[in-house]
Amino acid sequence: MFYRSLLFLTLCTRFADALDLTHASVVSPQNFSASEQQAVRVLIEEVAKRTEIALPVVHVAPQSPAISIANARKGAPEGYRLAVTNTGVSIIGNDARGVLFGIGRLLRELHLSKQSIAIADALTIETAPHYKLRGHQLGYRPKTNSYDAWSAPMWDQYIRDLAIFGTNAIELIPPRSDDDADSPHFPLPPMQMMAEMSKIIDNYGLDVWIWYPAMDKDYSDPKTVEFALNEWAEVYNRLPRIDAIFVPGGDPGNTPPAVLLALLEKQAANLRRTHPKLQMWMSPQGFNQTRMEEFYSLVAQQPRWLTGIVHGPQVRDSIATLRKRVPARYPIRNYPDITHSLHCQFPVPNWDPAFAMTLGRETINPRPVDEAAIFR
Repeated sequence: MFYRSLLFLTLCTRFADALDLTHASVVSPQNFSASEQQAVRVLIEEVAKRTEIALPVVHVAPQSPAISIANARKGAPEGYRLAVTNTGVSIIGNDARGVLFGIGRLLRELHLSKQSIAIADALTIETAPHYKLRGHQLGYRPKTNSYDAWSAPMWDQYIRDLAIFGTNAIELIPPRSDDDADSPHFPLPPMQMMAEMSKIIDNYGLDVWIWYPAMDKDYSDPKTVEFALNEWAEVYNRLPRIDAIFVPGGDPGNTPPAVLLALLEKQAANLRRTHPKLQMWMSPQGFNQTRMEEFYSLVAQQPRWLTGIVHGPQVRDSIATLRKRVPARYPIRNYPDITHSLHCQFPVPNWDPAFAMTLGRETINPRPVDEAAIFR
C-alpha cells in the first residue's frame, strides 16, 4: 500500500499545475504548405495513438482550450516558440520546419494517457537549433540486421520520430553500394524503396541526402566515367527529391584525388541539369598522407562546383586541421560512425567478449551515456 499511495501522490503532484487539453481543438491556417499540414497531421495522429482522442482541426479559434499553430516567417531558421497559458497552447514556428519541430517539442512535453491530454501550465520554450545540419544516414540494405525488412510505413514512422526530435536531413544509400545486391527480407526492390523514402522525407519537408560511393575501378577511363554519369543520373531522376550528394573518398572507394574531383565535377554538371540547386560534397576518407596533400592543393583552387567537405571515419587529420587547411567558403560536415559496437570509430569500451564475439559489429545496443559523451 505504501508504494501505491506514493505513486498516487506523485501523479497528483505532477498534474496539479497542468492544463487539461483533452477537449482542445487544433487551430491552423488554411494556407499552410503541404509540409506544414503534414506537421499538423503528425500531432493529430501521434496524440490519437496514445490517447484514442482525435483532436479536431479548425481554422478559426474556438473557445478555449486550443492548440494554435502558426508560421511567423521570421526569426532564426527552424526555431519556434511554444507557450502555455490558461487558455491553451500556441506554437509559432519561425519557418515551416520550425512549425514541425515546435509540434515535435509539444508532443514531447504532453502528458498522454487513455482519454487524457495535459501539459504543464505556464510553460514557455523559445529555441532554435545550434547546428545547421542534423541528419542520419538510413541504409535499406542487408548489412544492418534490421532495416532490410522494413516496409515503407515503417520507414515513415522512423523518419517521423527522428523529425520529432529535431532531425532535418536524411541520407539514403543507392541500390549499388558495397552491400549485397539483394536480401530475402526486402519488401520492395532497393530502387523502389529509395524512391519511397525520398518521397517520405520530402513530405516532412526535410533534406534528402544521397551517400554515393565511387566504387568503379578506374575513373580515368572515359568509358567508366560515361557509365557512372548515366548510372547516377538514372538513380537521381527516379527520386522525388534530392538536396545533396556526398561522395566518400574511401570506405568504400580508392580513387586518387585528382581523378575523383574530375569525376565529381562532371557529375555535378550533369545532375544539375535536372536538379539545379543540387549540392555536391566529398570526403578525403581513406587518403594516405600523399593523397591528403594532393586533396588540399586541389581544394585550395576553390572549385565552384564543390559545395562542402565531409570529415568521416578514416580521415587522417582532425576536423580542426581540416578547417585550417580547407578554404573558408566550404562548410565542413561531421560524419561520425556512431552505429557500430566494435571495429569502429567509437567502440563499446570494455565490452564483454562473449557479446562482442557473438553479436558482432552491428547489434541492438543502446548507449545513451556514451552517445552524449561522443557528441560533446
